[in-house]
Amino acid sequence: MKAIKNYQLKMKNYGLLFLIFNFTFLISNCLYSQDVNQLVSEGNKLIKEKKYDEAVKILFEAKKLDEKSPLPDISLGMMFLQKNSLWEAETHLKSAEKLDPELCGIQYTIALLYEKKGDKENAVKYWNKLAKNSDFKETAKRHLLFLGGEK
Repeated sequence: MKAIKNYQLKMKNYGLLFLIFNFTFLISNCLYSQDVNQLVSEGNKLIKEKKYDEAVKILFEAKKLDEKSPLPDISLGMMFLQKNSLWEAETHLKSAEKLDPELCGIQYTIALLYEKKGDKENAVKYWNKLAKNSDFKETAKRHLLFLGGEK
């Protein structure tokens, strides 16, 4: 029964993850260059088509175009998380976080990454950050309860 609940929580998280990314991407359209946005959009399309090598090339091109935009690293991080390449996912997500530490979509994805890695301490740290945000409060509470780290 616990395995089924864990699976259901994971599926909800991945669905929410992609919704958050799309929301983050829409907001960031105003903040980052249109060229970067186009390349990231193209990279995301390739990721959905599971053309990962092509997506990586496009997303690294976007990174070169605007080194201050976290969007390419967010996409790369999500792609590697999806592929279960956790070290690479963490590398890109932490890079994105350095560029925009307040972006909740990044914090959310990093929290999921740490859960997947079994790093309870860091997962709890990120869920506690998100629990302060009204948009993520309920989701964060559920994860904190699941992890046994609710404040």
